[in-house]
Amino acid sequence: MIPGMLKASDLDELREVIESEKSLQMIERDVYWPKWDSPWWYMLLLEETARLSEIPVPVFKELLTCADRQYLKIFPVREEDVSGPVNGQTEVMCFCFYGSLMKLASKLGFDVFAHVPWAKDWVHRYQLPDGGYNCDESVYTGSGKSSIVSTTVMLEGMIEYTRFSQQPEIFAANMQKAVSYLLKHQICMSAKGQPVEGTDWDKLIFPRFYEFDFSRGLEAVFDFLLLTGKKVRGIAIEKALALLDKKMADKLCHSEKQWLSEEKTVSYYIEKPILFKDMANVPLLMKKLNGSAANEFVPALLARVAKKHEEAKARGLIV
Repeated sequence: MIPGMLKASDLDELREVIESEKSLQMIERDVYWPKWDSPWWYMLLLEETARLSEIPVPVFKELLTCADRQYLKIFPVREEDVSGPVNGQTEVMCFCFYGSLMKLASKLGFDVFAHVPWAKDWVHRYQLPDGGYNCDESVYTGSGKSSIVSTTVMLEGMIEYTRFSQQPEIFAANMQKAVSYLLKHQICMSAKGQPVEGTDWDKLIFPRFYEFDFSRGLEAVFDFLLLTGKKVRGIAIEKALALLDKKMADKLCHSEKQWLSEEKTVSYYIEKPILFKDMANVPLLMKKLNGSAANEFVPALLARVAKKHEEAKARGLIV
């Protein structure tokens, strides 16, 4: 058994934690689980807090090497896709993880597909007819409906990979379809233009990890416009923009949803995965950042999205 490793109460301590021997042991065992007390989540946290340069690239590359070994080379949607039993949580790479891998690797300056080459065609292979993606394999043989959450994270990954690779054509059609899907949902609404029952996507969340709020979808769309020079109708984003304007007018400076402690996790005891019996461990640092106290990152996030909106307007990309 490898006990939880995070002992950091400050962002300045995270690099040393990620580079520790215990961190490497955890990556070797599982690149993803448990939440939130494993190296993957600390890397995402550094990216979200604008400290990307503090992610140790050798450790991230080791994570990718282990991901190549850990995961099936397909996203199985039918029983006949695999031979024998499969643990869907520890052996199948979800699209939120995949999109985040593309994003982080690209921002760190190396090609994710040099490490997981089998995943490159997933972008095309598993895009649903409505233009998005879904981590729930049952929709691929059932409803066919995408997830706004999975789609947004995949879009972020494709955008960053396009910037890194300087190959605008490689995922161009896939990005366009994903953006069209988000616009049909007015970024954060149902297909009928109503709030989606059971969600609070109008509330800003920090840190996000794989969580979704209106600002995340809005930023992904702006990034797509600024990358490609494509245009969108203003009416498709007006509800999300109204939320952005309100948060800024209210001088919001903290996460509006304290959600991390609500999650269960896959745990490991004597190296055997135990599925969703334990609540996720929320390290002190994450509790602080996800709490109701003010932090510098929420106003910076809002200002960043607003700046991208202004740039898109100035370039005539919102009509």
